[in-house]
Amino acid sequence: MNSGREAGASLEHPHAQLLGIPFVPREIADELAGFARFSGSCLLCTTWEAEVVVGHRVIHDDGDIVVLCPFWSGTPFELLVVPKDHDPHLHAANDALLAATGRAIRDALHRLRAVVGDVAYNLVFHSAPYRVHDDYHWHVHALPKLTTRAGFELGTGVLINIIPPEIAARDLRAAS
Repeated sequence: MNSGREAGASLEHPHAQLLGIPFVPREIADELAGFARFSGSCLLCTTWEAEVVVGHRVIHDDGDIVVLCPFWSGTPFELLVVPKDHDPHLHAANDALLAATGRAIRDALHRLRAVVGDVAYNLVFHSAPYRVHDDYHWHVHALPKLTTRAGFELGTGVLINIIPPEIAARDLRAAS
């Protein structure tokens, strides 16, 4: 979903695209490879479980959904929305889980606006490719557009986050 001109929105209101494509995009392929390297458990299940115990980067935990500023955040106030029920496929999620995900996203974006103002952002839903049934875990990335990628980021693919995720999470938790 795109919201705001800086996020690529070509329309005045937030909107999304849903496409079926005959290949696995590089971003998803890279995530699949990361999940495959993390043997013995699910990478996102392990992440949300550890984050909930420590609490430094958790924004929201309602028992079904965890929203956190991941320790690998590449941009300020980046958010990761993870359902606690492990499933590789978004399309297999039940209505109650989808509603909980929507509420968690709504609440997280409300907190984001309270902290940084009306910022452009992208919501990116990641689900396993249709025939993949391994350790992948569907999730949502919320990517506020608060900085511009410059030469270093564009030339190397290495992102520079000027706000530590722990500080971003603290500020978002404090917002109501």
